[in-house]
Amino acid sequence: MRRGGIGLSRPVLCAAALFLTIASAACGSDSGAGGVASSGDVSEFGFETSIIASPDRVYTIDDVKTTGWKSSKELPAESLQGVSAVWFGFYQQKNLEVWIYGSHEEAKRPGTAPAEEIVAATRGVSGRGAGPCMKQTTHFGAFGVIGNLVVLCETDVAVCENLANALP
Repeated sequence: MRRGGIGLSRPVLCAAALFLTIASAACGSDSGAGGVASSGDVSEFGFETSIIASPDRVYTIDDVKTTGWKSSKELPAESLQGVSAVWFGFYQQKNLEVWIYGSHEEAKRPGTAPAEEIVAATRGVSGRGAGPCMKQTTHFGAFGVIGNLVVLCETDVAVCENLANALP
């Protein structure tokens, strides 16, 4: 006899509760060596859109290349405040734009606002502009402030996390 609800058995409910507990613990933890942490930014669709990682590190474009990131071209940096270089390339078959600042604090202060605007304007939208220097074919779903870098990542934040974990 069913007592209301959706009629799931006790073992099924216990297994589901255990799975949710494990999944939420895994999602809420640091990823270890890379020191990647969620920034708490979430899109209107409920997807995480940014991370903060390695606040004590200063990276060069050569460090980024050691991860397997393939540079395509250097872009003009004049449209971004405080940026020393802007690079476009590919990582894990996804587009990434890398903005290089002098420090983590410099990357966070002037770099976060334009990155948030770009993600908001291009996530899931066809035919609209992308990064400040890119053509209309690139759409960024997330970004990371990784050391002194701001990295715009195509599709989702997992690509940024993977790059952060792969950096030396």
